Amino acid sequence: MNRLLTLTFFSIFTTYSFAQISVNRDTSVDVYESNTKYKSPWVGGMNSIQFNEIDLNLDGVNDLITFDRSGNKLNTFIKKNNEYIFAPKFRKNFPKIKDWCLTADYNCDGKLDLFTYSTGGIAVYLNVSSTDLEFSLETSLLLSNYGSSNLNIFVSPVDIPAITDVDYDGDLDILTFSILGGFIEYHRNLSIEQNGNCDSLIFNFEDACWGDCYEGLNSYVLNCTNCQCAPLTNQNFKQPHAGSTILAIDIDNDNDKDLILGDILYNNLNLLINGGNNQNALITSVDSIFPKNYLSTSQVDLPMFPAAFYIDVNNDNIKDLVVSPNSTTLSGTENKQSSWLYINSGTNTQLDLSLSTKDFLQSEMIDLGDGSYPSFFDYNLDGLMDLVVGNYGYHNTGNDPTSSLALFENIGTNSNPSFNLVDRNWQNISSINLNINLVKPALNLYPCFGDLDGDNDKDMIIGDADGKLHFFENDGNVPANFSLSSPNFFQIDIGSFATPFIYDVNKDGLNDLIVGEQIGTINYFPNRGTINSAIFDTIMENFGNVDIEDSVISTGYSSPKIIDINNERYLVSGSFSGNLYAFEINSIDSSFAPIDIGLNNLWDGSITAVDFTDLNNDFKLDVIVGNKSGGLTYYNSDSLLTNTNNLLNNELILYPNPTKNNITIVSNLSGNVELYNTHGKLILKKTKSSDKLRISLKNISNGIYYLKFNNKTNLVIKL
Repeated sequence: MNRLLTLTFFSIFTTYSFAQISVNRDTSVDVYESNTKYKSPWVGGMNSIQFNEIDLNLDGVNDLITFDRSGNKLNTFIKKNNEYIFAPKFRKNFPKIKDWCLTADYNCDGKLDLFTYSTGGIAVYLNVSSTDLEFSLETSLLLSNYGSSNLNIFVSPVDIPAITDVDYDGDLDILTFSILGGFIEYHRNLSIEQNGNCDSLIFNFEDACWGDCYEGLNSYVLNCTNCQCAPLTNQNFKQPHAGSTILAIDIDNDNDKDLILGDILYNNLNLLINGGNNQNALITSVDSIFPKNYLSTSQVDLPMFPAAFYIDVNNDNIKDLVVSPNSTTLSGTENKQSSWLYINSGTNTQLDLSLSTKDFLQSEMIDLGDGSYPSFFDYNLDGLMDLVVGNYGYHNTGNDPTSSLALFENIGTNSNPSFNLVDRNWQNISSINLNINLVKPALNLYPCFGDLDGDNDKDMIIGDADGKLHFFENDGNVPANFSLSSPNFFQIDIGSFATPFIYDVNKDGLNDLIVGEQIGTINYFPNRGTINSAIFDTIMENFGNVDIEDSVISTGYSSPKIIDINNERYLVSGSFSGNLYAFEINSIDSSFAPIDIGLNNLWDGSITAVDFTDLNNDFKLDVIVGNKSGGLTYYNSDSLLTNTNNLLNNELILYPNPTKNNITIVSNLSGNVELYNTHGKLILKKTKSSDKLRISLKNISNGIYYLKFNNKTNLVIKL
């Protein structure tokens, strides 16, 4: 092999991977609803969002990060022309964040630093950006001087503290609720006092009951001098703190911090007015329907546990108010209109708020409430893959969430997909009493499609939160219409959160079932019936000995799919943590080996579900991922699917390439296949008479070869 060919070989080799998928986030596919194009459809949804400003691209303009407690998911948006543009590439610049985060410039260098939860306290990351956004861990646990010793400043993982200059001396102080009771602790930063500048984090436990007030269950007792509240006793107010959110700003322009508080289990914000001063706070009044009374606008009514954030949304140098739930696990939390934006027409210290929208940013993306479980299905038989997405449900005040299926019709072309969300309650499943025992609709609808009755159309099975399956028969019409044929299909009950997938697992020509569940294992139901009448009366538990996240958490939320990539078969599953796990299937009767096929780095929130297809007719794998926040993310890849439907006559597909032992030629044409070495010598000749021809290269030396077929020549690399 000469030097030129050697260089060519290694150049080509580095662009291929026979073992892994190269997956790239794709935000270019358009999505519409009600004739309106989503601005950023593939963000991934939002549920319980924290809003913070920071300069992402270092252009001197503060951009936006959103942190969703529903899955600990951070997203990044660039501000351009007073609009926020989804910019996911900046996510990699941030450290791992859990439960809450706030940005504030603690060392007065003009760069916003990052404060976040850490083991009952606060971790601080210093913004050390130069040419790119970059953070350095300053401390993993922020300490305060309690007199006898330095201890961590306690912050509950369900709380959000206030990090602000309480005493107006130029450095950042901290207000946080005590670990016991409803008193607010004041930790004063002594950086200015001790160093003459604000570049340090030197805290002193200054006050155990800042403002002399006590928070009960969405109620307040004032004038608690020396942390003693006259109406209360030590027995009924020294209780573990349940949960609160704090925003400390000067709302009445009197040079001290007032508080805007949210309380767990409640849907309102409370305004606490500081009638003291910035050295000695004293809460003198409470407005429980903020901002209605104080600012004559709509009160916050946002189930449940609202949190307020103060950011400049419209780039007028005046901060606006954004409110979102702070809950991640409590049922009854708003999840579709959970981002209330109040525009401030006043000043930063003399607010004049008006409610602008209840779905700030959410209206610009796919958001199906809580949970999203995608499944590709050509519902109108036009040759374009449509998308059906189940969910856990939309918030429904006073009742269970409303679970439904959403239909996204592919209105694009073979090479350029585009979707239209035509129905958020497709087939009206939300009104069918699938929960037979309680005679009400089921929760957490997880759809899949496949022909189970031999009539050449795809039927639908839906899994639910109770671990049951429900069979809907396709009536054969175009577009597809389904009727409930068998609720509690074959009395299958896998426990909780059934996630079915229809696939011919044992390759006997009959479609089988695999079903994931909440505990993380996978169940296999072989079809013991006929092509016209499926029978699922046998279960193989712990299929492949797969247990998603067993070593991490006992709640895995497996959601399996089986895919064929580059002539290899894999089981891929979403999970509770949000990671995608892949397993190589060599035999269905043995354990499946975990393998990294290139999906390990995909992460878009917790409780993920995934599906695969070829959307743009390039015979490459496309990936859609759903998550707990109710949105979707889309990825394209360089890996070949082995499905040859709709293959054009002039298409020639080779895989895997490079290869170790075998290569498969895919084409609708027949003819002779010839393999030549780089000297033009014929090495191998085969006749291709079907769509696929697999050729063994086991006895051929490693190197570069030329494959000729149908007047075309393709490079083949043997490793």
